[in-house]
Amino acid sequence: LINFLEAPLLALILAYLVRYFNTDVENTKGYIFRNNENIPAYIFMSVVVALFIGLTVSAEEIIRDRKIRKRESFLNLSKGSYLWSKIIIMFVLSAIQTVTFVLVGNSILGIKGMYFDYWLVLFTTSCFANILGLNISSAFNSAVTIYILIPFLIIPQLLLAGVVVKFDKLNPDLAAQGSVPMAGEVMASRWAFEALAVNQFKENKYERSFYKEHKRISIASYKKDYWTQKIQNKLSKIDNELKAGKTPAQLHEEIEFLHSELAKEQKFSRKACPVLEQITVQGYNEEVIAGIRKYITGTLKDYYIDVDKAARKKENDITLALIDKIGNEGLVNLKDDYENESLLQLVRNANDISGEKCMEKDGRLIQRTDPIFEDPQDSKLGRAHFFAPRKNLFGFLYNTYWFNICVIWFMSLVLMVTLYYDVFKWLLDSFGNLVALFRKKKGY
Repeated sequence: LINFLEAPLLALILAYLVRYFNTDVENTKGYIFRNNENIPAYIFMSVVVALFIGLTVSAEEIIRDRKIRKRESFLNLSKGSYLWSKIIIMFVLSAIQTVTFVLVGNSILGIKGMYFDYWLVLFTTSCFANILGLNISSAFNSAVTIYILIPFLIIPQLLLAGVVVKFDKLNPDLAAQGSVPMAGEVMASRWAFEALAVNQFKENKYERSFYKEHKRISIASYKKDYWTQKIQNKLSKIDNELKAGKTPAQLHEEIEFLHSELAKEQKFSRKACPVLEQITVQGYNEEVIAGIRKYITGTLKDYYIDVDKAARKKENDITLALIDKIGNEGLVNLKDDYENESLLQLVRNANDISGEKCMEKDGRLIQRTDPIFEDPQDSKLGRAHFFAPRKNLFGFLYNTYWFNICVIWFMSLVLMVTLYYDVFKWLLDSFGNLVALFRKKKGY
């Protein structure tokens, strides 16, 4: 009974606490989903709740059957059947818990049209926690030890989800610019939160109509306003250092940087750079510099201005079509009911106090604005910056929502294998044997 009531009660408490609205007397509408600043916090805490209840319901499942398992091992009974009996029950319980959580929490906060989307991510996350809890339960001999260990499993999921501390603000030994660090890649919370945040922004009933054009506007604005400026700054720097007496060979890293960035841009925009093959240490000269400047300030800038104009016109046409269909007030209500300003600012990195939209790091330019509109280009193994709308796997782009869900299930599958072969227990016993050996050698 406690397990069944736990999830909806937590949802009720959480949603009630974060159901913020302006209490000024001029606010006659009351609660408006669009203006609730706490929606990102709700999404993150939903993931944490899914992890927590998934761990707690499974943490004692195997340890209390120790005598039964020992007897069945002598009788050569199927270990796989025993484990599947536990897994299936845990998954059914998690499905019910996450359904009740989403129904209560999303209804209170007015998150419309996303019930199944939230449930699937939270159910997937809870199943991962179930398998992790079963692994812990099979490895230790004391229930007290297991519950002491749970905070050590939850806290990294909190810190390395990219919410409490941004990935680029972590300790430099762990932080990564323009991508998620490996410490974050192994956290189910990071994949779950990103899936929910990206899906809530992209697929809500309002943004879904405009996303394609907003993406084109974002790309065009970034390229013509920030990327081109960085390239021009680099050209000026190289020019100044050449005038100061340095040789192109001494500036090979800067020249290689130019070649790399322009090659990527040529592939992305399909606008050929006439001097690309000449951007080398041997071929770099005044003519090449002039060719680069003409390419970025002429060809590229004109191209992205045209893209921006076309996208804004299309956006305006979509807006007028919606007004014809549902009226001005209907459009305002649609935006109020489905779009959330706080989430929009989060996935567009609009609150970055540094104000740096484009930065140079490790020989490449990294976009720091509008990550939700930027497809990954550097990795074809599924790695990408946080809040990427799609993931690149072997050259094919997949929707972040479904890709992240598959990643969490893959992690759960790996944990199923470790559970069957008692990998956690073997590691624990091996560590214990090493400690005992060390103590014996020291004469303790």
